[in-house]
Amino acid sequence: MDFQAQRWYLVGMKGTGMASLAVLLTHMGCQVRGCDRDELFFTDALLANHGLVCDVGFAESLLSSDITSVIYSSAYPLTTPILKAANERNLMLYSYPAFIALLTKRQDSYAVAGTHGKTTTCSVASHLLGQATKSQFPFYAVYGSSQSGLDRYPYYGSECALFEACEYQDHFLSYDLRAVLVTSIEYDHPDYFQSIDQVKRSFESLVTNLKGGGIFLYCADDEGASALSAYVLAHRKDITVVAYGFSAPGPFRIMRNGPDRYTLAVLEDLPFTIQAKAEALVCDHIGALVLSLAMILDRPEPKLYVQDQGLITDEVLPTLVASLSRHLRSYTACIGRTEVLFTQDGVVYIDDYAHHPTEIHTSLEELRARYPRYKMLVIFCPHTASRTLAFHHEFVEQLAQCDALIVQATYASARGDGPTAEDPAEDLVRQVGSLLPNRCAYAKDEQTAEALGSLWLQERWLCITMGAGNNRFLCERIARRRRSHS
Repeated sequence: MDFQAQRWYLVGMKGTGMASLAVLLTHMGCQVRGCDRDELFFTDALLANHGLVCDVGFAESLLSSDITSVIYSSAYPLTTPILKAANERNLMLYSYPAFIALLTKRQDSYAVAGTHGKTTTCSVASHLLGQATKSQFPFYAVYGSSQSGLDRYPYYGSECALFEACEYQDHFLSYDLRAVLVTSIEYDHPDYFQSIDQVKRSFESLVTNLKGGGIFLYCADDEGASALSAYVLAHRKDITVVAYGFSAPGPFRIMRNGPDRYTLAVLEDLPFTIQAKAEALVCDHIGALVLSLAMILDRPEPKLYVQDQGLITDEVLPTLVASLSRHLRSYTACIGRTEVLFTQDGVVYIDDYAHHPTEIHTSLEELRARYPRYKMLVIFCPHTASRTLAFHHEFVEQLAQCDALIVQATYASARGDGPTAEDPAEDLVRQVGSLLPNRCAYAKDEQTAEALGSLWLQERWLCITMGAGNNRFLCERIARRRRSHS
């Protein structure tokens, strides 16, 4: 398909992956516009910076006569008026996963999969490939966020590509992949998967589908990813298997070398800095480095892209590790992943996407290490009723680790997976409240969350908006309200 010959319209364009896709299409020389809700998202700035117009609503009248192709977020059913109109006009119609699947067939494609850490790993890998090669490595990336403070979208060419691959509804099984990195495998998406065994079967199908002679990378510190490596070794003997992690065998075993300093077994005498502190996040950074190595060395005619001649050794692998690892320190942050928004009146305001108990554990561990003398107020927006119910006890255990907690109404997203009777968030508050007396409350709306947050916060506190809902803008509102009362 000649993408430039099409006139593209993206329905749900403010979604994290959809916004990245819209920007990618503009870099490919396409004409793009789209629509979404009249609600402020962090992706608004990304779209505006690239001159992309986002119409409000989903009316069929938004679909102008020159549009030839429509891509829609999986959150919106085909009964949505604008999608019904596209169907009636026989336009080319792709769901977001279906279009990503189409993209993966256009070049050698690499992906990051796993229950946790996909977006961060993609973001760090994009940073390393761009910085270490002085933007010469010909790749592009599509994932569910962007690097904080990045002045350009990661589009440096189209010889190969990096994708975030999600297991939800087995979306990633349609992707045509040369290699995949798996960060972790754990039970999630209970509205689709009935058990952890179903999740494991999905990942087994993913690696079964890899191209012949492909590459499988995995975090050896994760039990689920390690079990998948055993499956690969037994069933795909043609695939190169590479492990990384603190417990990994081989060249990519991580070793501590002081505060925020690490080395790898392949190059023990050259320590480097990683800004992350939680072990799971350190592994995501190293996974990104290993993936970047694989992408560079997997080219038909690989280049070293080494600018500093002092890093060149007699062996290719140590040379590239030295070149890439020095850029880990300059990685800033991924938007929405323990992202520091601003500091005001002694309070640090942070936004975090964690919406699974394991992710909450990692985020709180990271922030506790960064700010050891601060107390934490978490404003948590549960994502889907099914997840809140399935992991109820685990949510209670992890959220009880903060110093104060405000739980918002469960965010159903457009999956339609909202509460049908009592909001499970209310029971969550009752359970956590028994462990945090007088410091745990249910906020039925944003106004209540804003009022409680501004009342409870004091100097040397962290205010953390957390979850997959769109609640990061509460930070600005709470800070403004505190300032008005000072």
